[in-house]
Amino acid sequence: MPVDRVGVVVLVGCVVGPALVALVTAQAGTTQLVRLADWWGAWPVRTPGDLLGWRITAVLATAGWLASWAVLVRRLLRARAAARGRDVAVVGGLAAWAAVPFLTGGPTGSLDAGSYAAIGRLASLGADPYRVFPIALDDAYGAAVDPLWRQTPTPYGPLQVDLFRWVVELAGRDQQLAVLGIRAVAVLALAAAVVLVAAAADPRDRAVALALTAANPLVVVHVVGGAHVDVLVGLGAVAVVLLVRRGATAVAVAAAVLLTFVKVPAALLVGYVLLHLLRSSAPGARAALARAVATAGATTALVLVVMPNPLGWLGAMGVPGVVRNGTAPSTWLSYLLSWTVPGLGVDEALDVGRSVVGVLGAGLATWLVWRAAAGTPRQAMATLGLALFALALSGPALYPWYLTWGLFAVAAGGGVRARWFLVAACTYLGLAGAVTEGLAVQLVAGACALALVAGAARVAGDLPDLLLRPPSVLVRTR
Repeated sequence: MPVDRVGVVVLVGCVVGPALVALVTAQAGTTQLVRLADWWGAWPVRTPGDLLGWRITAVLATAGWLASWAVLVRRLLRARAAARGRDVAVVGGLAAWAAVPFLTGGPTGSLDAGSYAAIGRLASLGADPYRVFPIALDDAYGAAVDPLWRQTPTPYGPLQVDLFRWVVELAGRDQQLAVLGIRAVAVLALAAAVVLVAAAADPRDRAVALALTAANPLVVVHVVGGAHVDVLVGLGAVAVVLLVRRGATAVAVAAAVLLTFVKVPAALLVGYVLLHLLRSSAPGARAALARAVATAGATTALVLVVMPNPLGWLGAMGVPGVVRNGTAPSTWLSYLLSWTVPGLGVDEALDVGRSVVGVLGAGLATWLVWRAAAGTPRQAMATLGLALFALALSGPALYPWYLTWGLFAVAAGGGVRARWFLVAACTYLGLAGAVTEGLAVQLVAGACALALVAGAARVAGDLPDLLLRPPSVLVRTR
């Protein structure tokens, strides 16, 4: 049987891409205003010099990895009817291989892990991170924070702050160890989410679901490398739907409320549980709804009583939007308004654009949750994930790791179109996250991402016959 050369390139891209991206990202370095601890792995450098070549190489390497991954997912979708157990093993091996260089290296995608550690350090010293800023730290924790966030309150919920405090107290004065501890939390949450996705997905879809989650370059770079704990919301979305499916609605709503005090988008999960019970015609649904409402109220009261300044984060919710984030659709609309409406300045246009997109996104997310509440478990999983996507895409800022809110639910229950939309969004934000914040550059990144996805859709035949009895992902199908 002739070898599919495109398939060989795809496999090579999925094997070489992660290590290359981790290496060149480290060499591309960080701002000179940030001091990171030394490390034996691929830790970002901070030496002065001409690093533009490394940065360009990092973008190209990221694009190559994303393109290979997109073709891999497309071919898995095409081979779904002939899926075999070995597909899961092959994709799982690729995912494990991709994670290794990011587990042993420094923060990738952003310097937020340093901010997380600094927030935990402030809390461990008895300071209120909603009132005291990281600039108050005169140690390694303060030095590793991006200058943009050194004088801002934390927008994270009280349970997330307490999680960071706990990790920092274990690490002590070692800022690097604290960052690695926070990464451990993110990776453990990712592993749990992948296990739940595999359990929730149709057996024929497990290889696809694994490729969309554990082997996803965006997830690897920004969760494994970047230590973003937004993955907790994605884990919670899948867990809540599974709990509701099993009738454990009180547990589901309690978990959703706790997650809301980690990240506010998890409030959609609370709405899903309550609306599911409200719309249910099953016997005992009204009694279950009453118990769920009581549980939600009791859980909220417990957090408000136990946590210090539990509502302090509400005043800092706009902090992520201090940057004119070029990846966000609200920014695109704002600049379009400023260019086309006479006398409308950029600041005023930002207010209008963010308000319009925010209202539309909230409305769409609410409608999707309403639909999820009456759907089958699979439909509920996918629709709830899309609702979280809508919330992420409509905010004043859009960062790659925001997609992890709904990514796992869509991967577990979505159809072909929903999963391909996931691929397109991850490809765009994965590439945009590798370049700068400028609007023009982000638009170019978006165009390149669309080209990558379109190209993947065209070349995705079947992977090569590399083994005597290969898994279906590695053979030619029609």
